Amino acid sequence: MEENITVQKGKNGLGIAGFILSLIGLIMSWIPLVNIVGIVLCGIGFLLSFIGLFLKNKKKGLAIVGVLFGIAGCVLFYLVYAGIAAGLGA
Repeated sequence: MEENITVQKGKNGLGIAGFILSLIGLIMSWIPLVNIVGIVLCGIGFLLSFIGLFLKNKKKGLAIVGVLFGIAGCVLFYLVYAGIAAGLGA
């Protein structure tokens, strides 16, 4: 008699938290001076999402998007400040 055992993938709490923080940070990265908080949120979100990628038997979709949003938020932060520096003639 064979028994089929299926393991259901559970929710990835770190991936979800990282995704939310990275998303908020990405949105905040567009606004000068406020984007300083945004880059901190993107960094924390990136780390949480990155850790969430390596959890066994957990869904990885939001963790992947959280990593991508974290990277995009950091790039956007530097582009905004490069644009401000270029506009000021620095």
